[in-house]
Amino acid sequence: MKRLLEKIREHAPTVDPHYRIGMRVVKTAAAVGICLMFAFFWGGIESILITAVATIVTIRATQEETIVSGMFRILGTVIGAALGMLTLLIGLYLPYYNDGLFVIVIPLMLLLNLYICNVLNMQDACAISCVVTVIVATQISPLDNPMDEALDFAMLRVRDTFVGVTVATIMNMVPYKISDYIKKRRSDLKS
Repeated sequence: MKRLLEKIREHAPTVDPHYRIGMRVVKTAAAVGICLMFAFFWGGIESILITAVATIVTIRATQEETIVSGMFRILGTVIGAALGMLTLLIGLYLPYYNDGLFVIVIPLMLLLNLYICNVLNMQDACAISCVVTVIVATQISPLDNPMDEALDFAMLRVRDTFVGVTVATIMNMVPYKISDYIKKRRSDLKS
């Protein structure tokens, strides 16, 4: 127990009084604000959550990292939505699904999900793909709601993720474009 406490103390957070807010922090906050604005006009708390989370986890230190992260996030969301729909479809025809059998079916779908992502060499998409599968599979009851409602729900998750990723990508490019423009103007003025 003593060794565990020592390890915890060793990795405990420390206060950095010299920390200054950097550009990534500003870009992330601004991107989330834009996503919240979009989602507010769409009128849905789920849209607000998905777009904001997509933006937060997509934005990276560089443009290239953000684009790759966004691509994997969108692909993972599409795979997860499809497998969530498949889970609901199985639930329609599987006796006792809503009586507790879903606790076996959903993890089996996650195994399939992880298998697909790994076969496609998309390890960075595994987590989000599994999350979307669980969200789609658990938010719509296959016995209470028609499959077209579930499809609409899954498509909204994909749309919200796409919007969040797009905003993150654009927000990550803006400071570089402004910086390039300023450098060019300074160079032109010196000439």
